[in-house]
Amino acid sequence: MPQGNDYVAALEKVFAEDETSARKSLAAKKSVKKSVKKVGRVGFAAAPEVQEFEAENYFDEEAAGNNGGKSTRRLKVYDAKTRQSWFVDQKTYALFSKRNVVRTDSYGGLVPIQDKTTDDKTFNEKYDLDLEELFDSKVSDKDAILWTDSNNEVVTRKGCGKTAWRNAYRRLVVHVMDPKNAIRFSRALQIQLDYLMAHEALLLNDIIVVLDKISDDPRNHTSKKKKKMDLNIALTKALLNVNVGRILVANSGTISYFFHPDTRVSNNRTFNLLSGWQFSNIISPIAMFTPSENFIGSRALAVNSILRSFLGPGRFLTRLITGGREEFVVDDVKAIAQNLAAETTGFEAAMRAQFGNHAGRQKVNQFRIENRLPTDESAVRSFIGSPISTMVNNGVVHVLRALANHWEGLNQIPFGNFAHQRMEQLNVNVILRFHMPFVLMTLANLRGWCSWDSMVLAPFITKLMNIRPGVNMNVANELLNELNTTIVDNVCGGIFSRMEPFRRWITQMRVANELIMTEKDKVVTIVSSVTSGIESGYKLAKTVDWVVPDDDVMVRSIIQHIKLDAVKKKLRNHNGERLIDEENGTLDANQAGSALQDMDQEEIGPAMKIAGGSISSIVSFVQKDLSKRQKTGMTDHLVKRAMNALRPRDKRFLIELVNKGHEEIRAAKLLSRRVGTLLKREMRRARLDARIKELSRGSVATEMIEDEWYIVDRTEDDGSTTELGSFQFRTRRSSTSDVLFINRSGKEDRFDANSHVFRKFIPIGEAIVRAQKAFMVIELDLLKRFAYASYMEFSDLREDLIKLQILSGVNCYFLDDARLDVLSHIKNHSSTQVSWRDLKPGHQYFVEQKPYKYELFEFEEGMDLDNRKRYFSIPPQNMIVVG
Repeated sequence: MPQGNDYVAALEKVFAEDETSARKSLAAKKSVKKSVKKVGRVGFAAAPEVQEFEAENYFDEEAAGNNGGKSTRRLKVYDAKTRQSWFVDQKTYALFSKRNVVRTDSYGGLVPIQDKTTDDKTFNEKYDLDLEELFDSKVSDKDAILWTDSNNEVVTRKGCGKTAWRNAYRRLVVHVMDPKNAIRFSRALQIQLDYLMAHEALLLNDIIVVLDKISDDPRNHTSKKKKKMDLNIALTKALLNVNVGRILVANSGTISYFFHPDTRVSNNRTFNLLSGWQFSNIISPIAMFTPSENFIGSRALAVNSILRSFLGPGRFLTRLITGGREEFVVDDVKAIAQNLAAETTGFEAAMRAQFGNHAGRQKVNQFRIENRLPTDESAVRSFIGSPISTMVNNGVVHVLRALANHWEGLNQIPFGNFAHQRMEQLNVNVILRFHMPFVLMTLANLRGWCSWDSMVLAPFITKLMNIRPGVNMNVANELLNELNTTIVDNVCGGIFSRMEPFRRWITQMRVANELIMTEKDKVVTIVSSVTSGIESGYKLAKTVDWVVPDDDVMVRSIIQHIKLDAVKKKLRNHNGERLIDEENGTLDANQAGSALQDMDQEEIGPAMKIAGGSISSIVSFVQKDLSKRQKTGMTDHLVKRAMNALRPRDKRFLIELVNKGHEEIRAAKLLSRRVGTLLKREMRRARLDARIKELSRGSVATEMIEDEWYIVDRTEDDGSTTELGSFQFRTRRSSTSDVLFINRSGKEDRFDANSHVFRKFIPIGEAIVRAQKAFMVIELDLLKRFAYASYMEFSDLREDLIKLQILSGVNCYFLDDARLDVLSHIKNHSSTQVSWRDLKPGHQYFVEQKPYKYELFEFEEGMDLDNRKRYFSIPPQNMIVVG
């Protein structure tokens, strides 16, 4: 995490740049005669006259003479409230607001005891895989999926089905999508990747990839038709999934369907006229400035206030003509808290739902009169979701101060604060690209529109909306400098109470730009150490078939499994013989009939109801059921796993209902659908298991290395092979064909080389698990100040971080075993292990007699050693890994 003096250094750099810029500006003013520049014909309001003044250096570094030939560094600390300043040394400044001091570096800054960054360089060097070659050899062309496919969860109805609005929505999004909308929409969607399952995240990622191509190619080097065709395909597949469709619709508010903010500002005279013309409820929502409860536009405020007073509040005609808005009571002298944000707590919505719009707003006003709410944090969070209404309803000065204080507080904390919500985490590029245009529009609207806005402010907003990912924060710094020097004074109308917090917020954003570059280096270190896991996991997710049978098919399969379970249980153990193998789909039909003769009528009754009244019909039905389950993948083993995920009470209740023929009642349908949802998860996990298992099988090993892992296959009498699992090689007997391995539990296993085949084990699962661990390390250690999406704004990290975010949702049983393998590697690894050839006479060593038991001995020249055992200079420590 950032050291304690990182904030000090970043702040010093920012103010040094300000001082240099101010000196250049002052020199230019002295050489040029002062003159007033005309801004052209004024619109509704005159251009504000702003008094220019030279900003005072709040934070300055000075030399304080020599101290024994060495210079002493001092810092000038400025208190904005008391307007006093004093000099302190750097260590004293660092200790002002710091606690839990562990140690300080040579500059007095605070550093943690241990910097938790993963280092998997040795792992990548040891398992240097050519992933392209591996996947090409293991995956067929038909499995190499360009677009992710998932189940069609949209259930059509008679008449106008649910697909109608989805098709209309898709065509609308494709039609209005341009580089500005693409970059806004993609940033809103990428936040939702954490909340989806793997296949749903892949569907959303397909859309994000296409949107990135549109936003990164504003000049259409690639055909515009081709990009919109790709977006149409991605949206078509994604809207078939209910969860992804909900996310798309919920984040569609970030799209400008008619006009972008810079277009409105550039043509502010026309749009302000449209804003005030409230008699057209069609034009007004499309064109108005800063929609909110209290303030709509320069003209609309006056027009609607007159109409509401003339027609009377609470009437249908008033709401119809004024666009459905009724202003708050703002002329009450007792309303000391009228600008506090009751709506951020849900109180306002509750009052309006309970008492109606008019009476509900009166209740809210009464509550605001009687109570003052602490709104700093709530204002920051609501600002992220709705910046315009938050600034107007809470007061622009109050919101700007809250934002400046929040950013300053997070920047000054040396190691961040994990308790912050995601909406409170910092992201400079997102603030500049999405929120700053609306902040500037709100300030200009409150001040009154003029031609300066169309000539200067509108082009600047265009620059903000066109920010692209880069390798550093230089573009953001340039825009912040331009905002600070040329925009703030005019857009605030020279009002100091607005300019001061606005400039302080800008300064803290520039400081955050310096701090995030330090954080970026740590993220690069982590991500670059698990590139093999990221690529293999993403390729794995893209090549797995995520499509499962429909819900109705699954429910029928579950009901059939329950009714045939007693019969199959009897066939699994009949006089000590196994007549049925559900995994391979085989059945000994000759002996199955005699085995079922012993069952009583109550046990075999449910099977007879669906198969027929005779034993032979049941045997034939079971055989067909096995073959069908092999084709669909809904094996009995997976159905049992899904049912075991239910509460034991619900599971037994469902079994009783089905066996008694009550599967059509509401309770049975509910539970069977719930099992069907769990069965989908189990089937997808089983396919992931099968694909990882296939990718992990390497070539036949001719020579084996000690302590390396290998897959052991047993050769059957018919020539086929059966995989026994992965084992750690220990040694090979020279006199016999026995090969000694160690299994995961630490016990020895011997295999005959003549009847077994040993293959190289490719640790695909372990690589994916280490990548998932890297994602967890980034979340826990590096997201205490900046949001995860803030690192996605770096072009060299964006693709890997999105893949890592998707990979975090990939789960299966093979990966669970891989986590155990990683922990086993950690437990068994010891830098104190010594080869038996390197033992030195006269030194004491420990020999491993059996797992977890070590004996001390002194090595002498000529001592007979067992090369199958391991020797240590210090015995390994037992380790308990939690997580």
